Amino acid sequence: MASQDPHTDGSDRIPTLAYKQALCFSCWDIPSNLNRCIACKRVSYCSVKCQKQDWNRNHKKICKKLVALNKQKTCVPSTGRRWNDYYDEQVYYPTHLERRAAGYEPYCYHCYRRESQLEDGAKLKVCRYCFLTSFCPSCQQTHPSAECATLQDIAADEKIVVDLYRKTGKISTISFTAFPRKYHIPFSSATGWYDYYTRFSDKGGFSSKMNPDLKYQANDPKEREFVEYMRYGTNTTTTQLTLIAALEAIIRNISTQHSINLHIIGAAGAEFAALPAFEELLHQLPSLTAVQLSFVGPNVFKDLEDDTESQKPHTLQCCTACVKMGRSISIATWRGLYHAYIDTKFYKTPDLAAAFHSGFSVDEQADWFPTINYLAHAPHPTLFTADRFFEIEGEMGVWKYLGAEFVKNAEVNKWKGMTPSLGVCGDKPNEVTYRNNWWYIVKQS
Repeated sequence: MASQDPHTDGSDRIPTLAYKQALCFSCWDIPSNLNRCIACKRVSYCSVKCQKQDWNRNHKKICKKLVALNKQKTCVPSTGRRWNDYYDEQVYYPTHLERRAAGYEPYCYHCYRRESQLEDGAKLKVCRYCFLTSFCPSCQQTHPSAECATLQDIAADEKIVVDLYRKTGKISTISFTAFPRKYHIPFSSATGWYDYYTRFSDKGGFSSKMNPDLKYQANDPKEREFVEYMRYGTNTTTTQLTLIAALEAIIRNISTQHSINLHIIGAAGAEFAALPAFEELLHQLPSLTAVQLSFVGPNVFKDLEDDTESQKPHTLQCCTACVKMGRSISIATWRGLYHAYIDTKFYKTPDLAAAFHSGFSVDEQADWFPTINYLAHAPHPTLFTADRFFEIEGEMGVWKYLGAEFVKNAEVNKWKGMTPSLGVCGDKPNEVTYRNNWWYIVKQS
């Protein structure tokens, strides 16, 4: 499902290293010499050819806005400045590309000044280990080693993405069990991803070659690449494993259940890219013969949008073993907000609804509220995930106001993605997030 063009799947797929000007913004190459856009100075390119390509594709839409943003910033002293000063200077832009280009602008780790706020001629110097942290000439040139190590992981994972794109033309990888299990092992008995790969899936042969963080510990280059793809693939299959854990939490007899009806609320690019991995529900829950998926949201892909009169479902291709056993996965899509969908003739009460990293307490609150108000007392449980704790705090406040109850209270999700991401202007410098880091389940009425 991944795009063949790294830029058509959305700006969130562009490596952070490119926004931080450690990669060519167009081809993601890592040359010895990069040249900045002379106008905005926010992106860099390895060649005139790449610069022209990106100008026609994206950059001409935002360059003037970034130039104007630079002109708003004047020299400020390095002392007495706080993170909130940097945070409050952020300008909201309507598109992800604009927000990321502005939000990932390098700043001094200690005084929080951007390059346009330094003394005349002064430049930021990048950390030579992680390439994601910068320092101004007036401040010390170091940051905490543990933080730097995590950022090095981000940089390493992004180089895996670049390598994957060069080899396959894709920017995401999916790693799940190749064959269905013969019996159900409760996910509640697992400690995390290492357990999943070595006990639940067919990757047990790597148990002695990687640590619990899925870091390779041997010397074979091909094996190393495979393990790296496994780790990076957790950012995709976190969706399916979190769903299985939620189903186990709400259905006592899940090991004997024959069919499951799931609604994915706010479905967008990430969920569509993970479609093949939904077969993991069949592989890990052997009694299932049918999974019905309904993807509902304003960003449902147009090319998968069903006829609104018939909403004929699509059938996903399953492995040969599942097909021989008569097992199937169908997906129906509906473009619009969930609270409107429930009033259509297509709606059927699901066993579980799920909204992954919705951010409903932070973004588009007015659009989300009618849906959240319904889900607080819906006739089915609903799974929610969030990447950051402040999102959880905000969401808990909304649920308390609506009088909702919980099957599972908010906690860190052991099936979160294992590859970290650098937040865009987070609550603190170099804030790192993990996909589906937090999860909870709202109780049915």
